[in-house]
Amino acid sequence: MKKLIALSVITLALAGCKTVNTGTIEEAQNFAQCTFPDSPTVEAPSWICDVMPKDLAIGATGYAKKSVAGMSVMRKIAINDARVNLAAEFQTDVNNMFKQAIESTTKTTTATGADENVVESFESATKNIVTRSLTNSRLIVSQASPAGGLYVLVGMDQNAYDANVNKVVDAANSDSKLWKQFNDDKAAKDLQNALTSLKKM
Repeated sequence: MKKLIALSVITLALAGCKTVNTGTIEEAQNFAQCTFPDSPTVEAPSWICDVMPKDLAIGATGYAKKSVAGMSVMRKIAINDARVNLAAEFQTDVNNMFKQAIESTTKTTTATGADENVVESFESATKNIVTRSLTNSRLIVSQASPAGGLYVLVGMDQNAYDANVNKVVDAANSDSKLWKQFNDDKAAKDLQNALTSLKKM
């Protein structure tokens, strides 16, 4: 009898853990409530929780706490914070694209260590390029929180994103430090093919 009761309890517990289908991905996203990080009991727009609008190729949020300096100063701080976050995200995107391009363009005869050195060199080069040359990001929307802080969303449409990718590729093509990694024509051609494949026509 005790075994039967224990078995019934386990069965009910497992039934309670069953995954419930909540519908489409969009419905599932809308179901998750977003709140202001500085006012966690108040509902916030979903972009504050990194649910990006579909018409942006890339976006990032920024924040400025309430300041006696006023809203104009807070806006500058929040936008700068968002642009720093956007640059980091963009750099990660480009580096991932480059890794994929290197893997698809280099032949299996190329040493793994050589590929890793190239990727590391490219990541170092793109960090400098992105930091000084990311352009055409714009303020999309801003929202004051109940606590008086300011949240902003900065982003790029697809055309601006593609233009920035092209700019990074062009700068990498002219970076002598990156090209010094190669001591033969085949490896240099592999890099050229990888960089060309990143260009957005």
